[in-house]
Amino acid sequence: MRAKLISVTLSALMLLSACTAKAETEPSPTPSPTPSPVETPLEISPSPEAEELTPVEQMAAAIERLEPSVTLPLADIGTGEDPEIDARNLYYAVLSEHPELKYAYDVAVTISGDSAECVFSYMPYKTEGYVPPEGSHTISSLRAAVVQADSMNDGTERLSIAITNPELEVDDIQRALMQSGCGCIVYTLSADGAEIVASPGIAETLPECAALISDTYELAASLLEDIVNDDDSQLEKIRAVYGYISENVSYDFRYYNDFESMPRTSTVAWGALHDGTAICGGYAHAFKTFLDLLGVESYTVSGVSSGENHSWNYVVLDGEGFYCDPTADRGGGERHFMLSEADFAVSGSYEWDADFYARLAA
Repeated sequence: MRAKLISVTLSALMLLSACTAKAETEPSPTPSPTPSPVETPLEISPSPEAEELTPVEQMAAAIERLEPSVTLPLADIGTGEDPEIDARNLYYAVLSEHPELKYAYDVAVTISGDSAECVFSYMPYKTEGYVPPEGSHTISSLRAAVVQADSMNDGTERLSIAITNPELEVDDIQRALMQSGCGCIVYTLSADGAEIVASPGIAETLPECAALISDTYELAASLLEDIVNDDDSQLEKIRAVYGYISENVSYDFRYYNDFESMPRTSTVAWGALHDGTAICGGYAHAFKTFLDLLGVESYTVSGVSSGENHSWNYVVLDGEGFYCDPTADRGGGERHFMLSEADFAVSGSYEWDADFYARLAA
């Protein structure tokens, strides 16, 4: 939760002055008038609450207000031998406690006397009057971030972007980018939020990763011809590809008993669709690959099941979200197929950030 920052407001000062003036001008009980006392200016000191703000809270408040800098006494920011490092560590502590403030992506520290001036660098989309650069690719939602990253699956290394929605949080954008790349390419937001940057994930180079993605979709399209019928409903098609995966892909137990010998492709759709063997990531990516080809909006979900890290799927059909876990239904069955959030949560002791996936599909 964002810390609630307390400040003395102008309206409070006016109210205090008014109350004081009223008290001083009450009619005197004595019958004869007396000279009015000479009023002295009301002396106002910071509230005790404001004085008690920690350095982390003071810096967080400055960032939240998009102030260019904040100056703090050295005595308040640390006892180390290097006050500049102390100030930077304070900045990192702010972002750790308040991840929603990560749009302040850097800080420059200047030590002067017994104080440290911390000057912030802000991602452009949070600043007033921001104008997207010409030729940049617009990101107005989390879904748009996924679409832009998907366009880089051909091996594009960097893509200039313009985030145009100041309500988007940096961590959410980064998590959205992780939906792209089919587990083969890793996409990240650049430090200043002006680019999407691609890195090889499953292979040594981006071209190799891009080729594997292309081969995966080509293979999935070929398999799809024998799995679904053109006149099937969308739900029937979703059920058909889910059944194909759960019935034809076996779990790669080398993950538990011989991890070093397990091929990395077992973590992505290629292992499931080409080799017929995968762990949960491979199951989830394979299901999403089929749904991409069917034009069904879906996402891979990262969370915990029965105390263990796990991956499954979130499927959007007719504007409503459902959860599926093809790994849990391997061998056949639909116990974890197209379930509501509430039903899915109790079907296998699942824990995950359901609100994020709702925001992602919004």
